[in-house]
Amino acid sequence: ASQETDTEANEESNTESTPQTSEREPVEAPETEPEATTGTESGSDEIPPEPEYETFGDLTWPCNPGEASGSTDQGVTDESILIGGGDDRGYAAALGLNITQTDTLQAFVDKCNALGGINGRQIEVELYDAKIFEVNNVWLDACPRMFMMVAEGFAVDGIGEESRVQCELAHIPTYTVSAAAAHGPLMIQPVPNPSDRNPLSMAAFIAETYPEAIAKSGTMYGNFGATIETKDKVLASYPPLGFEFVLNLEYNIVGEDDWTPFVLELKDAGVEHVYFTGTCLPNYQAFRAAASVNGYEAIYTTDANFYENSCREANDDGVMDGTYVRMAFIPFEERAYSSAVSDYLDIMDEAGGEVALLGMQAASAFMLWATAAKACGSELTRECVLEEAAKIDEWTGGGLHVASDPGVNIPPPCGIVLELIGNSYKRIFPSEPGTYACDESWAGTFSNQWTEDAQLDENRVSQKFITQ
Repeated sequence: ASQETDTEANEESNTESTPQTSEREPVEAPETEPEATTGTESGSDEIPPEPEYETFGDLTWPCNPGEASGSTDQGVTDESILIGGGDDRGYAAALGLNITQTDTLQAFVDKCNALGGINGRQIEVELYDAKIFEVNNVWLDACPRMFMMVAEGFAVDGIGEESRVQCELAHIPTYTVSAAAAHGPLMIQPVPNPSDRNPLSMAAFIAETYPEAIAKSGTMYGNFGATIETKDKVLASYPPLGFEFVLNLEYNIVGEDDWTPFVLELKDAGVEHVYFTGTCLPNYQAFRAAASVNGYEAIYTTDANFYENSCREANDDGVMDGTYVRMAFIPFEERAYSSAVSDYLDIMDEAGGEVALLGMQAASAFMLWATAAKACGSELTRECVLEEAAKIDEWTGGGLHVASDPGVNIPPPCGIVLELIGNSYKRIFPSEPGTYACDESWAGTFSNQWTEDAQLDENRVSQKFITQ
């Protein structure tokens, strides 16, 4: 799920087919203005200098002391703001699933509070565990108490969306998956992942690099809504680049006793490119191990959720070598090229939390929420936060990722492709560290059964669960 999961600052691309790249250099904090003084001849009255605030990448931290007051909305008091976060860490088949989201949210809340909170209000946070299939229980608990949900992400978010919409709980999530959630009302994402758009940077790279293989493509996807919808986005958006999908195999999301039948079916069908949606561990690793034993070789593509330490560390034997991962964030290995990535890693190192691509997404979501909340001043309301967030038409999370326009819910046609080799990820495309490849032709636009089921209005906002 990306946003990928799977899930992409960019320059205008030429009308030529060659993509452009854009690079974000670390931005130094501005020098403090010299102290200004005025008053009597003796100089006894002075105007204090502007306070110095810390930066996160090229973004000034939106957390600082202040005198905000008033119980302006649910979950807001003179002293505090109550928000919720969440992941699927308790899912029995993959314990710890996406815990990096809540680790990151807690670390950034603690940092924000240490800097003074939001205009002086301290942030209180509750971290939910949806365990994959208990999303509705999360919303039912959060709805009557939380100001907003922030930097959460649930793999099966569709089964709780009706409850969230009905109780009008606003959120700025790390990611969304289902069409109804990806286009949900009262929602803004830092890096949009709508169901009717799909950035095609990796697809374009694979098509150019392996032109013969793409005509013999196949997919593997788990048997629940999140991976089915993600697979269908690929099937709807890749064919204009020359992809032909000859086989689509559904596997049990809780695992298979034997992956050999899948491997043999792909092999017999002559599939040369496999798009796999799901989790790296344990399913993808087990599938690739079976492929190795049976001598099956192919081009393997995945989404951004495969960029994580657990996946990298599990590849000691190299069985997952040749896995291509689509990214819209500067990878950790290039922290020297992004002060925001370096700041994120420093914060997480101090907090002792797990780091992963989803962690950076969560950091961007929190910083977007905090920036909008700060702009609201004392009169902090959900409506104000969403309005202020929507006003930001170029958002990079301080330099963590390619520039997006969160308010329009359209992902930029940009990306990075990494390859998993042994215990490391190698940048493949574009080759220049700290850059993204961008091309307007990579803005995959389509509709399918999921977008139709979400009942989008003229602004592409889902009306499915809205009642009069």
